[in-house]
Amino acid sequence: MLSITNINNFNVNFTSGLSQKILARGLILSTDNLEKMALKEKNIDAKFNNNKPLALCFANVWQIFDLLKNKTNSNLFLMKFPRYRVFNRDNLVLKNNAENFCIPESCLVLNNEPPFETSSIFQQKIGSLKSLDEHLDADFRQGKRSSGHFLSEIIHEIMHSIYINHIYNKYGYDGICPYTKSLYPTQTGSGLKVMEELQHKTFSSRENEVLKNVLGDYSTQPRNQYHEVFAETFTKLICDSLAGIRPVANPLESLKNYPKEFLDILFKVLQI
Repeated sequence: MLSITNINNFNVNFTSGLSQKILARGLILSTDNLEKMALKEKNIDAKFNNNKPLALCFANVWQIFDLLKNKTNSNLFLMKFPRYRVFNRDNLVLKNNAENFCIPESCLVLNNEPPFETSSIFQQKIGSLKSLDEHLDADFRQGKRSSGHFLSEIIHEIMHSIYINHIYNKYGYDGICPYTKSLYPTQTGSGLKVMEELQHKTFSSRENEVLKNVLGDYSTQPRNQYHEVFAETFTKLICDSLAGIRPVANPLESLKNYPKEFLDILFKVLQI
């Protein structure tokens, strides 16, 4: 079985990606301009609440996904979600829902905000890019997550929205959210049922051992495990393909370097 150390050595240029140049860029970033650009160019309703560190992360990830979309010619890297919100934890309607992305459609998530729309992303405010980088790097070194790259958390959340999009494209949508109804077939939809089943669908102890070695501890948690494995797998593939913040390889091609036991698990996730 391949260890986490060996997996990360597939990309000899692996780096957390944060540089003084990026930090300096964050000082002059206009979050208002970025919000307007995101809304105009990508149909994403972004609201950063003047939180420059996360806005800068979003801008970099946006560029990475555009480059990967062209490099791989794959719809996997289409950033498709209705809303991106940065929030204070105190603004949550239900305080324990900060980390639960499978929130029922059309319920309120943030105070003074519209009801939740499927695949919306809610990101907590951070104090600085350095603190974010240190937190993610510490998690990575402790074997909790697959990457210490400072963009990995945002990439992970975006991959959640992409997996949800895959499910509703395949199974249709049978919920009450008007936004989601406008995107997916509804006549024979069973997407919500699949989402509900996935909240409790888990892998075996042997499979969890493989996941822990490749992706880290977080991928072995039982709630929404299929979602987490999908998001963390492609977060790792993307982050390991970066030199700094620029893709230098096709992340999908590196899948051939992964152990068969892990690829068998990923196949289950992709076949949902």
